[in-house]
Amino acid sequence: MTIDMSQGNFTRNIPEIIEGAVKAFHETPMPLSACLKLRRLLSEQQSCPDLLMPIPGKTIGLGEQLTSQKLQSILKGIRLGEWSLDVETIEFLFVDIAKRQPKAILEFGSGVSTIVLAQAMAALYPTASSPVVYSIEQDVSHINNTIELLEKYQLAKFVKIFHAPLGLQVLDQISTNCCLLPMSELQSFLGNIQIDFLLIDGPAANYGERIGTLLLVQSLLKPGAVVYMDDGLRDSELAITEWWSRYGYLEVEGILWIGKGLMVGRIPHQPLTQYSYAREFLTWIGRESQGEQSNDLLSLPTQFVSQYINENYVENVKGHTGVQVENQIIRSSRNTKARCVFLNTYYPGFLEAHYSKALDLHSRSYQAQKDSLQTEYFGDSNFYSHALIQSGWEAHDLIVNCASLQQAWALEKNIAGQGLEIAVEQIKEIAPDVIYLQDLNLATSAFISAIRPLTKLIVGQIASKVPSQIDLKQFDILFSSFPHFVNEFRKMGISAYYQPLAFDPRVIQEHMQTKRTHDVTFVGSISADHSRRMEFLEQLQGAVAFKCWGYQMSPLTPDSRMYRQYCGEAWGKEMFALLQDSFITLNYHVDVAENYANNMRLFEATGCGALLITDYKENLQDLFDVGREVVAYRSIEEGAELIRFYLHHQDEAKRIAQAGQARTLRDHTYSIRMAQTAEILDRHLRYQRESADLSSSDLSRISYGYETIENSQITVSMKNAWKDQSIPGKQRALVQTELRAMYSGRSPLVFDVLADCLRPYVISNSSILEIGCASGYYYEVLEYLLKKRISYTGVDYSDPLILMAKDYYPSADFYVADGACLPFEDNQFHVAISSCILLHVPEYYEHIRETARVAQNFIVVHRTPVCKQHPTQYFRKYAYGVETVELRFNEKKILEEFFDVGFSLIHALEYASVPDSDHYDVTYVFRKTPQSI
Repeated sequence: MTIDMSQGNFTRNIPEIIEGAVKAFHETPMPLSACLKLRRLLSEQQSCPDLLMPIPGKTIGLGEQLTSQKLQSILKGIRLGEWSLDVETIEFLFVDIAKRQPKAILEFGSGVSTIVLAQAMAALYPTASSPVVYSIEQDVSHINNTIELLEKYQLAKFVKIFHAPLGLQVLDQISTNCCLLPMSELQSFLGNIQIDFLLIDGPAANYGERIGTLLLVQSLLKPGAVVYMDDGLRDSELAITEWWSRYGYLEVEGILWIGKGLMVGRIPHQPLTQYSYAREFLTWIGRESQGEQSNDLLSLPTQFVSQYINENYVENVKGHTGVQVENQIIRSSRNTKARCVFLNTYYPGFLEAHYSKALDLHSRSYQAQKDSLQTEYFGDSNFYSHALIQSGWEAHDLIVNCASLQQAWALEKNIAGQGLEIAVEQIKEIAPDVIYLQDLNLATSAFISAIRPLTKLIVGQIASKVPSQIDLKQFDILFSSFPHFVNEFRKMGISAYYQPLAFDPRVIQEHMQTKRTHDVTFVGSISADHSRRMEFLEQLQGAVAFKCWGYQMSPLTPDSRMYRQYCGEAWGKEMFALLQDSFITLNYHVDVAENYANNMRLFEATGCGALLITDYKENLQDLFDVGREVVAYRSIEEGAELIRFYLHHQDEAKRIAQAGQARTLRDHTYSIRMAQTAEILDRHLRYQRESADLSSSDLSRISYGYETIENSQITVSMKNAWKDQSIPGKQRALVQTELRAMYSGRSPLVFDVLADCLRPYVISNSSILEIGCASGYYYEVLEYLLKKRISYTGVDYSDPLILMAKDYYPSADFYVADGACLPFEDNQFHVAISSCILLHVPEYYEHIRETARVAQNFIVVHRTPVCKQHPTQYFRKYAYGVETVELRFNEKKILEEFFDVGFSLIHALEYASVPDSDHYDVTYVFRKTPQSI
């Protein structure tokens, strides 16, 4: 076909014009200005995007159509030219690479293009000892598929792939969404390679968002390097090409009319540096002329931004991976306190009694009524919110079943409604990050549906029978003082935390006790949920008389012993005053507690200084030193004997009561509990914010490429591999995946293994050192799985990992240190964990000696690869793309090393084994031998 151009007639159909351009510029690039001119002229006939692009479907072909027999066999049956490179473009690039003979190729976007580039470079450099194709890809699944093909056809050694998710950033004062690719990571990825061939076939993004690709890598491209961009005839790519040309990034040769269009350009031999006067001048022109488009220029959805924003952004992303960039930006942008609203209900009996004492209370303001209620210290009053505020949060209480109080708020706000309708409006006004329900009976499907859009996390707390009508899976997090409840909730896939109840010292300042006027008391409730308690107390009254105060006493009959000793209700301040006036007070847990100590009376009684005599539970020793801080009975007879004994040995009773009070004020206050709660809620809010941006880990590229070597072949760089700045973000992405699984009730095996090994030897606040702590995530894991607070210290020789650890876990202690030279005292830690570190340390015996020095009682060597028949083996491998060393120890030899430093093996948990290969993965627990102490 020929086009009659003599008369300048452009009133022809568009397909004919495109066909003519293809014929004219199939081998020689069409100048960009001509492409843009043609695009404008065609738009006068038809207004739609991508007028120059071929008709959809015209570029689609199959791998069998390729000329190269090798490519035919690799890409057989694969559709080309739809989302991937088309047949024609592949043929061109394959021949072009053979002619140009580039030393190294960089591409944006992996897949078919990676296979083509790898095969072309393999033909040029069949004996290459390092990668010659470097690929940057946003999608992990594409990476996995590409790696699978590369390995299948023995091309993997020629290629190195970097996962870079997309994110909003500022590049040369242009705001765009592009690969999160900090320079430090890019330099680590490429090493000393200078790229002389760049192919842009990604990222897959919105209009104009490939604009950042060249800006990201420009400083690492060799002057004169060839640059190709696929989809070159698409409006988006035409606009990008014009922008690059206009601002001196690229010398554009034009567009080849093959496939979907292939933009051809070169890096200028004297490229403009980012901070040159010429670049500043061009940027100024661009900013001043923004919105003024020439006839030939297509628009881009980018915005010039002020220099100070650019500087702030650069400061945030300096030295971080894509994952960390998002973390840094999110944290720096949050200037306000996190906000929590607690939803409470008060016993109707208390509300009735309280309002009857002040007849005008109904008519007072909302705040006056609320203050009047909370100053009585009923139930948990404002104990939670007061303590959470101390931890840096903003906190509010709603007493949602107090009709008078709620109606006062509605009246003041001119809002119609009643019951929980008012609570919904209050929540809207507060706009909390967290809604914390302290009564799960509130959690109807209708109410949760109403509040779900108003918050980020819905949290529940329960220490009573679970309401049958409530779906617990509506909650993001559940807290319970029942360990067995926590286990059940986790089996249901719910994030659940064990947290004992607590005491607020403010109550003892309200009533300064001078003399304990009651010898023995019981203060509490007796209801249908307390059948065993009622039976026990009734029988105990037959052996030892004691006074009783409480509520819900309806099960008592006039002829019962308890009824005759009943002194009436005791709420709030009055209850705390009674406990301060009691020499001995009794406790018996609710039936649903089963064999676990958990109730408020444990802490209220000890906090008020009474001697607590309570029913024995299996976890009581975790809370108090039984016999020194509290007294426990196992039967009615033993309970009666203990009461009589301590009434006759009052000095000893006082010592125990004082020790119990000291323990509660030290370890069991609401301030302590809510500091932990704040840490947990902050963590889950952070993970929720990051969830959309955190990439899935490429599980095939975590640990791969094993090659047997000799000890003498281990290099310094292999030993220092884990200091590489590219590792923290990649490893943390994997960690986040594992943590999500743990919080969903599917704890990773290695998490469970370590927790199971530690569980028999760790009590609350045990001092634990982790050597090789990485980003510190085992602090979070162990507290969650062990259901205990621990005193955790982490050590790693990587500055970037420790920086990340401090960011994620500010309440733990972290140090940059070598495991062979630890900055701690002898016997400083109850347990020292060597955490998957010895296998990367050729001088492992030095680490073992140091670990033994700082461990007081136990050493846990976690995730240890061993063989039972062969001698210790050495491997070169890649971890997260970085070359490192790994050892597989002869088991007998490694155990002897620990015996030599005074530790004996007490437990070994083998969690993976391949006997045919003599490969085993084991976690070992050692105890310091008596002669070593």
